[in-house]
Amino acid sequence: MKLHLAVIPEPMLQFGRDQHPDIRYGIMNFGPYDLAEKRRPTAIKAALLGTSPGVAGASRWIDLCRKRIEAKTSKKQNLFAPFPGFSSESPFACDIVIDGSLNAEIRPAEITVLGEIKDFNERVKAAVELFLRILRGVAQKKPDVIILVMPLELLSLLGESDVGDGDEAVAAVLSFRESKQKHRGKFNFHDMLKAKALSLGVPIQMLRPSTFDRSLKAKEKDDFAKIRSLQDEATCAWNFFVALYYKAGGYSWRLVRDQSQPKTCFIGISFYEVLDKSRLNTSVAQVFDERGHGLLVQGGIVKRDEVDRQPRMDETGAYTLLKNALKNYKDEHWHYPGRIVVHKTSTFNAAETKGAVRAFNEFEIQSFDLLSVSDSWIRIVREGYYPPLRGTFWQMDDKRSLLYTNGSVQLYEEYPGLYVPRSLLIHHDTCSTDRQQIALEVLTLTKMNWNNSQITALDPITVKAARQVGRIIKYADGTQGAVPYRFFM
Repeated sequence: MKLHLAVIPEPMLQFGRDQHPDIRYGIMNFGPYDLAEKRRPTAIKAALLGTSPGVAGASRWIDLCRKRIEAKTSKKQNLFAPFPGFSSESPFACDIVIDGSLNAEIRPAEITVLGEIKDFNERVKAAVELFLRILRGVAQKKPDVIILVMPLELLSLLGESDVGDGDEAVAAVLSFRESKQKHRGKFNFHDMLKAKALSLGVPIQMLRPSTFDRSLKAKEKDDFAKIRSLQDEATCAWNFFVALYYKAGGYSWRLVRDQSQPKTCFIGISFYEVLDKSRLNTSVAQVFDERGHGLLVQGGIVKRDEVDRQPRMDETGAYTLLKNALKNYKDEHWHYPGRIVVHKTSTFNAAETKGAVRAFNEFEIQSFDLLSVSDSWIRIVREGYYPPLRGTFWQMDDKRSLLYTNGSVQLYEEYPGLYVPRSLLIHHDTCSTDRQQIALEVLTLTKMNWNNSQITALDPITVKAARQVGRIIKYADGTQGAVPYRFFM
């Protein structure tokens, strides 16, 4: 039997003046993608919310980040990169403006009162209501972004292990299954606050104390009583400011587009369970263009398949969801895309496929690919010390392919992870595009995660964003319109 195995080269990204495979070196050498655009942010007006020590500490750290932060020492030349600073003179060509009149402080006594609430979920709700009240006042002052400095006192009360933005490359201390089991039935402060704050119209960036004061690392424990793992200082700054720039409306990089090919719209579909667990809803169709601009589109009620127990849409549900997704794309871009790629974590059944094709035909879109993308437990062993190369691609049979989006990175001369890398299983349900080209796109879309500046992401942004938005939107009050992805990050 012939083994259809290949290694896809590390995809390039487009920056301001040229292309590069790495986000950090691309920005340092060529500037952000939107460097020449008039609408790009050149000064981000940020408001800080937290306790008095937290706001002061965050302000000092942001001031330090205006200048260069040296890279972590390593024998691997490209594994760690210096942070070039965030200012009008840096490669970002953008300032961050901290105006004390925009800031707001929360009194420690207000947090102490939360500790008297015994029920965990009620405590989370009370904490969200407390911060939301203050956020409303801050939002009225019209900052570009609100930086919420998480108080240590609140972290200990909430037991959150996922309340910071911009540090998603930090390795988990426990397995995903154990983490999921531990959190089952618990409200999540980060997700609930993001959902309730959608109406404010200002993106929120959460900042944990140990990010700007490493002496607090031992005090900042997650809900498994483990001390939080921290990346090096330069990488933390990279992740924070790349996310901040995106939330302020900027685009540091984009997909490299073949001008001879039609414009592609990427859609990720996921599902979520409502809080009372009475039913499953279509989570979102998260619609992305080639520059990484994402929009939320909500769908309707779904049911679990009687055979594989996966949530499924009926034909009308799939048709309506994708039709609305395309309408939102046109409202944003003034035209329909020439090609559609849909990623879902479960395979497309006959009804979903029929509904999707019906929607595409209605808008005369002839080129489309329906794919399911999910974690795989299949492993490929590479001879030698290092795991398989990122980009290793195996066409297993007529419908299935295996892709390593984690693995040894040739640019880094290293595997930048702590555990055995996982692979993705791609199920080609309905395809009009070459399978290796599809794998290249999936690999590239793992780099469109605006919370991570290193080549370490497992999932393409389509899948990641749909899951992320699903976790958040279940806390929202009513159905949302077309909300940009930057409000959910």
